[in-house]
Amino acid sequence: MLFLCLIVICLYLNEFTLAFTPTNTVWGHSAVFADSRIYITGGIIPKNPIGFEGSTRSKEFYYLDVEKPFGVGTGDKLPWVDLNSEAQILPEHAWSAFSNCGQDDTLILFPGEYNDPNLEDPTVYTYKLSLRQWNSFTTANPPSLNYHSQTQTVCDVRTGTMYIFGGIRPKPDTTNKFMNILDTSTLVWQNISIDFARFDHTGTLLPNGNIIYIGGSLPDGKGFAEMSELLLYNTNNNTWTSMNAIGNPPTPRAYHSAVLTQDGRIIVYGGLTKEGGPAKDDLVILDTSQADYTWSKAYVSTNSPLSRYYHTATLVGYYMIVAFGKNDIKLPLPTSNEVFILDTHDKSNYKWITEFDPDLNIYKNLNKNLSTQTKNLTIGIIILSIVLALIGASFLIYFYRKRRLSRPDMLVPSSQDLSQSQDVLSSQEAN
Repeated sequence: MLFLCLIVICLYLNEFTLAFTPTNTVWGHSAVFADSRIYITGGIIPKNPIGFEGSTRSKEFYYLDVEKPFGVGTGDKLPWVDLNSEAQILPEHAWSAFSNCGQDDTLILFPGEYNDPNLEDPTVYTYKLSLRQWNSFTTANPPSLNYHSQTQTVCDVRTGTMYIFGGIRPKPDTTNKFMNILDTSTLVWQNISIDFARFDHTGTLLPNGNIIYIGGSLPDGKGFAEMSELLLYNTNNNTWTSMNAIGNPPTPRAYHSAVLTQDGRIIVYGGLTKEGGPAKDDLVILDTSQADYTWSKAYVSTNSPLSRYYHTATLVGYYMIVAFGKNDIKLPLPTSNEVFILDTHDKSNYKWITEFDPDLNIYKNLNKNLSTQTKNLTIGIIILSIVLALIGASFLIYFYRKRRLSRPDMLVPSSQDLSQSQDVLSSQEAN
């Protein structure tokens, strides 16, 4: 009876945890994928759909469980899990650097904008996943804090290194003309001075070690960077280069998102344009699989959500999961789901879907190399069949000959034996 009561209590507590819903929507929050979960923290809590008047910063901390299926349609209950009780030491913050670059199972948070006058300059926060615990640390040689637009932090998990490029400190506007690099094993910063800057851009690390910075705003009121003008930072030798992408360049934008697929596509979604609203060409693709990087507009065969900016996008297998953001039309109701799922599996036909299925995601992942594996498997089966057939035929011939030689009735008589047999028959007939 006691055991059953414990089960009921556990189920009740689990249901209570899953009943958590984030505060309506947030802008400029930070998200990171780890252990089949999308962890989210911070952001601006808006009061109207147009501007920041009356808004406050958030210190909320929670995750979306993507280990099991869920829906994002009207009335669907998303598997949010509340971790706010564990985040009491965090300041209210937005546009912060948040990554999974930490040692072992540790997340790293470096605040962007914040309102805490007591926050000391070099503070970095770490969250130990296994312990579900936040800690704060003082770092060596820290960069200036309170710089806006650090959400597109680049993490190299192979080396445990976090890269932050650019950013702007408002009132008065001061652009960060540094590449700030944090070694998460020693918590020592390296700050490399540069003579150019951007903010509100995205950064994407390629397998070859290059970070591609796309779009964003230029300093001194010079507007938006052209999407065809790419900045590349080589993490192998700490050098900068530039590249002009070919194809049809998208509308210049800032506050967009970018994710990298396994076949080298950088999927850019959303963004704020110089007209002051969301980009109309809100889903564009930069193909980095060839020497000349190429822009194209994605073909979408389904209805799309309202275009937005100040959001996050996280790639989970073939699913790009977009969370929250500003759409310039309305603030969502507290009961609405501000999570959207893009199926990126077919690069010729992108689809916004309402169901997330991790099993199907795995199935598609396995199917990625199916055609090549099938060809190799077929050739292997044919070769193996031929070899087995030859071996089998050899054994049959061997046993047939052996059996024939071992049976006297199957021996061929000699000519002398035949002559003797005929003499015996003739003698019997004469008698």
